[in-house]
Amino acid sequence: MARGGFNIKFDLAHTGFRKACFLGMGGSAAGGDIIGSWLSDRPMFETITFKGHLPRGSMSDTLAVACSASGQTEETIEMMETAVRRGAMTISISAGGRLMEASKKLGVQHVMMPKVVAPRYMLPFIIFSCLSIINLGLDMQCEKEVEDAIREMEIESKSVGIAAPISKNPSKQLALSLLKKTPVIYGSRLTFGAGTRFKNALNENAKRHAIVGELPDAFHNEIEGWASQRIGFVPVFLECTSESERLRKKVNLMKKILSELGTSPISVSGRGRTNLARLTSMVFRLDMTSYYVAIGNGRDPFPTKLIDRIKEVF
Repeated sequence: MARGGFNIKFDLAHTGFRKACFLGMGGSAAGGDIIGSWLSDRPMFETITFKGHLPRGSMSDTLAVACSASGQTEETIEMMETAVRRGAMTISISAGGRLMEASKKLGVQHVMMPKVVAPRYMLPFIIFSCLSIINLGLDMQCEKEVEDAIREMEIESKSVGIAAPISKNPSKQLALSLLKKTPVIYGSRLTFGAGTRFKNALNENAKRHAIVGELPDAFHNEIEGWASQRIGFVPVFLECTSESERLRKKVNLMKKILSELGTSPISVSGRGRTNLARLTSMVFRLDMTSYYVAIGNGRDPFPTKLIDRIKEVF
């Protein structure tokens, strides 16, 4: 599905953008969150994900990608309409629905994604179709990194799949640590997108709360919360080998402090030679963890009854 996403067919009237934005909600916005983290150490490119509304101002210098797996998300449709009015070159991605219909009316090029049993299962296609669009639009030439990422995800799938026993399955091991606790997920600019996705996956699949904190900001405020609110919580650090040495030292010190306070910090890292591979393989592992948490707690990960109640009204 990832390879199919990167191989989508589309046309751009011109390229050479230096700014891209992703428009979406929930899991459909996860591609933007993850790509934004991946590009956070590349100052020549500016990317941002908008969820619900756009700031004021012209977008004539912007490549916008509107994504709704279901095709029915009203906030995404409204953001796309606003982006078009403000001059952004816009492409939409969905499995049909109202987003496709609105795209036709606005003259926005639409990319059809495969249909699956639930929109959140479409993440590999979403990430890599968005990557394909900005790869051309921003002239990034990231094909080798994409190949590395897909290869590492294929390897990761064997490690975290249902057939892999707990003793060799890092997703199942992490799930066991989270069954009775609320994870407090910490990520740097390189991994924060993965943390946001993990929170969302736990919410939707396991029907569980999760908290996401950003590093290094948590060193200056959130760490104090562990002084009195440790019971029922577990810190999970999403780490990347390319983070600065100074940040890694602070992370290690924070983990040491939390250990002294009686918690058991957990570290999660991805695999591969590039940041894209490390990030996407980490997301794969964390997504599978959310399913195992659901199963371990006796919850069916498929239905989202509370989300559906809101969608039925609006």
